[in-house]
Amino acid sequence: MEKEILTILIINPHRGDHQLIKESLTRSKIAAKIKFVLSNAEAVRALAQRRFDLIITDHSPPEVNVMTLLLILKRNLDYEIPVIVISREGNIEVVREAFKLGVDDYILKEELDTVALFHIIGTALEKRKMRDELLAAQKRLKEMAEKDGLTNLYNHRWFLEGLEKEFARSKRYWRPLSLVMIDLDGFKMINDTCGHPKGDQVLINVAEMLRETVRSVDSIARYGGDEFSVLLPETDAKSACRLGERILKKIKNTPFVDQKKIFPLSASIGIASFHPRLTSAGNFLREADQSLYQAKKDGRGMVVYLKPAVEEDQLELPISIAALRNDSKNDLN
Repeated sequence: MEKEILTILIINPHRGDHQLIKESLTRSKIAAKIKFVLSNAEAVRALAQRRFDLIITDHSPPEVNVMTLLLILKRNLDYEIPVIVISREGNIEVVREAFKLGVDDYILKEELDTVALFHIIGTALEKRKMRDELLAAQKRLKEMAEKDGLTNLYNHRWFLEGLEKEFARSKRYWRPLSLVMIDLDGFKMINDTCGHPKGDQVLINVAEMLRETVRSVDSIARYGGDEFSVLLPETDAKSACRLGERILKKIKNTPFVDQKKIFPLSASIGIASFHPRLTSAGNFLREADQSLYQAKKDGRGMVVYLKPAVEEDQLELPISIAALRNDSKNDLN
């Protein structure tokens, strides 16, 4: 364990033990700022005021209950603290239960005079560090599986899965849901004129524009190439169209500048909105694609929402998301 000044919270209702613990830490040559509290309630107040590197706690109900303390830590803290329990002969069963809830180590009170706390604390901190690194690595892997590597938006696969879930929720609870599909106009010209690295920068810029324009509850994805999608929960067609116009205006008002050359940006935007006659998430996506196709066909640089036909016989056969996923050539994982 490195020679660093630790902040240690010690929870022990027996004031006579405080000096014993302090002397054990001194013998172990542990540089630490120590705060003693007498109960779980005092510990909660101390944790609300500052961060601690380590907790050393007694188990002496009702003032100090290890099981209750561990549940409090799990529910109320946004970071994890290693916990060492000071136990007494006859409390081994309590220690076993505490380990199941996340205690890092324990020491018998009778051993405080002889056992070096240095090694126990060092091991607890190292175990917690390894656990944190593992969780961080798992988080990075999850993000890699869900995020587009260039724009850091959600990727094509995540979008299809998210669309499936949101569509099922809307259909079950009869809630509004809209989908915005965005295709940049003339993007190939920037790639051909300035090179792909500059084209990548345009995509990054557009991704940032989208983040600045939509709500935090909306989901933005890079659908493929220069095409983006925005999933809008609790949003009807009228509100989705207004958002589409804001997105289009922002893109048009932010040209791409490469040295002295200015490249105007524009987009074609297609919108679909949930309605009771939709039979699948695939059909929902198809309606958005049809609106996008119409925007391109009508001259690009516009927002199009094709209101669904009323007649029952005009319904398309259901298209499964699984089929779309298998057939897609634009998955950017």
